[in-house]
Amino acid sequence: MTIQTSSKAESAERDGSGTGAAAAGDIRRMQELIRGMAVTQMIAAACEVGLPDALDEDGSSLTSLSGHLKVHAGVLNRLARALSSHGIFEVDADGGIRHNEASRLLRTTTTGPSLHWAARFWAMPGIWRSWGALSRSVGTGGEAFAPVNGQDFFSYMNGSPEEEALYQRYMASGYPGRYAAIADVLTVAPGERVIDVGGGTGSLARTILERNPGAQAVVYDQASVISAWPVAPGDERLSTRAGSFFDAVPAGGDVYVLSWILHDWPDEKAESILRNCRRAMEAGARIVVVDRVLKESPQECDPLDLVLDLQMLVLHGGRERTLDDFRRLLQAAGFSAPQVLSARPEFSVVQARAV
Repeated sequence: MTIQTSSKAESAERDGSGTGAAAAGDIRRMQELIRGMAVTQMIAAACEVGLPDALDEDGSSLTSLSGHLKVHAGVLNRLARALSSHGIFEVDADGGIRHNEASRLLRTTTTGPSLHWAARFWAMPGIWRSWGALSRSVGTGGEAFAPVNGQDFFSYMNGSPEEEALYQRYMASGYPGRYAAIADVLTVAPGERVIDVGGGTGSLARTILERNPGAQAVVYDQASVISAWPVAPGDERLSTRAGSFFDAVPAGGDVYVLSWILHDWPDEKAESILRNCRRAMEAGARIVVVDRVLKESPQECDPLDLVLDLQMLVLHGGRERTLDDFRRLLQAAGFSAPQVLSARPEFSVVQARAV
């Protein structure tokens, strides 16, 4: 029996020899997918050491950048060369490096969208460990985060300041203009009251108030979130309430908003949140859900949507949902069939009424 050496095995992988009917192109693509975890870490490492921000538009040498960044010159060169082979940065044979359109997206100082914090979030330890246990979720149907990290996602973040800071920056950098896009499709009459359930720092509530000068808003979130608000004069039409949406929701609102809330939770918990909202509402009041809405057929979905669906499972036991999924949840909790007010690639705005 002949044992193939590792170098020969790698060669066979590359050129597709010995694979029968399998096409070399298919093998190459599968190799890239399998090794995608390495590319994720390469991008995150470049961001973590500060390479995208340190490189100006005129370009530089990797040797000089290594001194500025206080990193190993040889390894920085190898990392940059590897990234350039994936279309990130332009690196020449003499160790010169320049930005290209892909690498500019990794700067924190960019005037456009930045993917810097996304790159670092997806590679940070708690997230990495959780995806490493995806097979556990496949087996159990539940989240992977708590079993491998010792506590649920939000408790973990509260106890990990560095990762919490990355997470918050990632959340703040995603979907530029999203608050305006949501507020633009919500008409709130003068005197009506908006309850932003799980409203965080109040950015969405403030944008809704800007669009609707006669309205009022309440941001409802955990005490730890509310207490972290910056101390500054606020709009007298905006107030806060502390509590858990699993216990109760403030009554007396005309519009209840759940923005990127339900996808964090499995169906039974999502329905519990909706039922608590319904108990606080008069008949005819509106509930507005902001989340991704998946197509029924995976061929019609953006692949990123389906990756994020699994991300919700791995981190929280949650899920992204189809419109039929939302219809079932809303009607079970005492709401009308949902109406899609706005559909975008990143999220949809869905409205229903208390019945």
